[in-house]
Amino acid sequence: MQNNYVITITRQFGSRGRDIGVALAEKLGIPLYDRNSLEKEAEALDDTMHSLVEFGKKGVTGYYKMAYPLGIGSSLKQDRMFELQSKLVLEHAEKENCVIIGRCADYLLRERENVIRCYIFAPYQARIRNSIQTLGCTTAEPQRIIEEVDKARAEYYRSHTGCEVNNTRYRDLFLNSNLLGVDGSATLIAEMAKHKFGLCDET
Repeated sequence: MQNNYVITITRQFGSRGRDIGVALAEKLGIPLYDRNSLEKEAEALDDTMHSLVEFGKKGVTGYYKMAYPLGIGSSLKQDRMFELQSKLVLEHAEKENCVIIGRCADYLLRERENVIRCYIFAPYQARIRNSIQTLGCTTAEPQRIIEEVDKARAEYYRSHTGCEVNNTRYRDLFLNSNLLGVDGSATLIAEMAKHKFGLCDET
């Protein structure tokens, strides 16, 4: 019997999906795991992974880092990073309630019952606006970054799951974040979780 519940967030760049995940975790009082935290855990398990995440030394900083979902390095090291992160996703899902952002978590947890799998998207113009207003991009950057990150995330997801990143097979909710904003979107998902998992209103 799987008692722990997990909410996964897959998102378009500029949709503020990560912000929604953070707000959601705070509303439910549960931990959040994302690329940064899982990379640190993976490094603790295998220190050879350190070279994959040293972006500053390779001239890849800021939001351009998102164009390299598994870091910069050999395919063998990237495969090892995915293996470690996948192991960590499964371990966290097994032992605690949590929100997991990205990392193909929706696919990795496809056999679990206590999961809500979310895909956060937004209209293109809203993504551009969000990139400028909240991510610190200049007016000349968003279109190029959106294109590069979308392509990288699509390939990353496809290569590890065999599905398109916007598939419906491993998704329970598609949410336009422009409709309700960050807090409203997080509140909606939290209410879904309370209903599906039978959570108390105190959470």
